[in-house]
Amino acid sequence: MTRQDKTKAKRRPAPLALKVFRALAAFAVVVLLLLWLFQTVFFDRIYEAAKRRDLENCAESVATSAANGEAGTAALASAKKYACCVNVYEITGNAGTQIATAHVQSSCMIHNLEDNTLLNDLYKKAKQEGFAEKHIVMDFDGSEMIASPDRKNTAGPSTVIYAVVSSSDDTDYLVLVDSEVTPLSATTRVLTYQLAVITVIVLVAAVVISAVMSRRLAKPIEKMTKEASLLATGNYDVNFDGGTFREARELGDTLNYAAGELSKLDSMQKELIANISHDLRTPLTMIRGYSEVMRDIPGEMNEENIQVVIDETTRLSDLVSDLLDLSRLTDEGQPLKIERFSLTETVREALERYSHLTEKDGYKIEFIPCGDVTVAADRQKILQVVYNLVNNAINYTGDDKLVRVTEEVNGDKVKISVTDTGEGIPEDQLPKIWERYYKVGGFHNRGKVGTGLGLSIVKGVLKKHGAAFGVTSRTGEGSTFWFELDIAK
Repeated sequence: MTRQDKTKAKRRPAPLALKVFRALAAFAVVVLLLLWLFQTVFFDRIYEAAKRRDLENCAESVATSAANGEAGTAALASAKKYACCVNVYEITGNAGTQIATAHVQSSCMIHNLEDNTLLNDLYKKAKQEGFAEKHIVMDFDGSEMIASPDRKNTAGPSTVIYAVVSSSDDTDYLVLVDSEVTPLSATTRVLTYQLAVITVIVLVAAVVISAVMSRRLAKPIEKMTKEASLLATGNYDVNFDGGTFREARELGDTLNYAAGELSKLDSMQKELIANISHDLRTPLTMIRGYSEVMRDIPGEMNEENIQVVIDETTRLSDLVSDLLDLSRLTDEGQPLKIERFSLTETVREALERYSHLTEKDGYKIEFIPCGDVTVAADRQKILQVVYNLVNNAINYTGDDKLVRVTEEVNGDKVKISVTDTGEGIPEDQLPKIWERYYKVGGFHNRGKVGTGLGLSIVKGVLKKHGAAFGVTSRTGEGSTFWFELDIAK
């Protein structure tokens, strides 16, 4: 393997299965990490924060009610709601009297206060700062000590006391709320064990799910890739199965449609090549044959034979010109040369080209004008449209050899119609006749004039002009091809 091949191999994207596994594995790791952090590392802090928030809400509620003279009812309701103990004191001057109390646990610290020092400290701090908070931690020998909120080095149960002061007139109301904060080391151990089990289950599930999902996602894509490789070799008998996912199925349907259209285009191109080969071979054979006759046989160098060679050369020139026109129409960079001109005179000029044909072969080409109509368009391109429509009508008209060209004015539009009296076109084939390589009924009719590419050229020119066009036909009654242009003001 060369250095360049090794570099390409290194840059090759990872398979879909691996990417899905990585994504699910990363998601599982993030979820598990969050669970471990919140259920073990931060569990004590979250628990204490929740208890403190309950005490704050309880104290604020009772303090508001005490100032309104409803201390007893509020203390009992809040104690039950927040599972804490409540004492309410009315303080006038330097004296304080307990006016309400509610207890929900026997180990209530504020219920058993024997020293007023803690009560006075809590009152002064709450009076100055709006609230006061103390943690009382019991060690294992039963003695108590006052600790700061950071209790990392203590192991015994603790009580949190929260104090709030509210005022009404000259009276202060001191609300004390406390609740026991139980150590959660045992709970943390249980959660750690549960999380270990959950971690194993989640990782196994992530592996299994990623394997199944990646397989279901990658399998239809792999199959479509193989089918696309066959399509690239020219094998249009392929089927893109998108599986059960909507996006993959829509992609498969799109590729199946593209394969069908490519197959049609390939068939039409082969058919066109066969038709053009036929059109080229016939005049070339005629030119060669008549040229050899005039060279080898004395007296055959006459005007009639020379005219045959000229006519066949003209036919070849027309075929090449139509192929070039068709190629130019597919080039979006070719601009139209818009000018004002008489459409009536342009159509009449085009029909004069067929005077020799009408005299020699008995064709009747009628033109029914409608005054003198002026349009703004590319004159040469519109002249080309008229030529091709008339050529098509001459090729397929009936035994009466009649072609009728009519001009009609409808409001600010002028409509040119070319009608023949031939066999007509089956209704199911009408939408297809404008396709570049399509021919009606699979029969290549080589008429007196034209090359068989006329309708494709007509469609391209009229679409560039933004003009409406179409065809009406009934089997056995002939066809009428038409187009419309805006009348120049």
